[in-house]
Amino acid sequence: MNSDALSTLAASNSAIDDFAPLLELLSLYLADGQSHSEYDVLCWLQAPEQGIFLPDALRDSLTMFRSHFILMHCLYRLQQQWADEQSALLEISALSIRRSPWPDNARNTELAEHQPLAQYYLDLSQLNTAQEEVDELLRSFWQKMLQPEQEDQDIAELELSKPVTGAEIRLQYRRLAMRHHPDRGGDENRFRTIQAAFQRLKHRYS
Repeated sequence: MNSDALSTLAASNSAIDDFAPLLELLSLYLADGQSHSEYDVLCWLQAPEQGIFLPDALRDSLTMFRSHFILMHCLYRLQQQWADEQSALLEISALSIRRSPWPDNARNTELAEHQPLAQYYLDLSQLNTAQEEVDELLRSFWQKMLQPEQEDQDIAELELSKPVTGAEIRLQYRRLAMRHHPDRGGDENRFRTIQAAFQRLKHRYS
């Protein structure tokens, strides 16, 4: 899909422009040219001063997906708008969202590598993704992110050994979390290590 087609898709979505205030807020937030993570932006939009997303917007996988999708939709709208105006470039990734000045010799080719993602996020019908599909996407994501060599280490961290089941992991996690919780006089570093190990293992054994 070329840049003209992306512009057309964005324009068709803007016919019902419920996102105008959010686009304006994001434009102001990104004006400093600093790099912000997606999580930072979502938290900023949850803050009472903005109140765009509810405090529990990340409470479950489906709500989190839709919050993420709406944010990305607006970011790609801004990216295309600024490219059409040749006023700014907008870098978009989970770890870095940053506006930078439009270079004198730049063209819309900077957007080429992101066009499949832009096409996806500019299509608001994707918001109808079902809970089961979202859960599967998240499971797939975690399986790709987890490092195989961590599994044995994480199991040992929970004072378990293979073979082990997801139910056994959850039960042992609750025991250790209660034992080492800082509010109960436990060691904070040990508690964090337990939390991190369980976070990884629960996706392996879901």
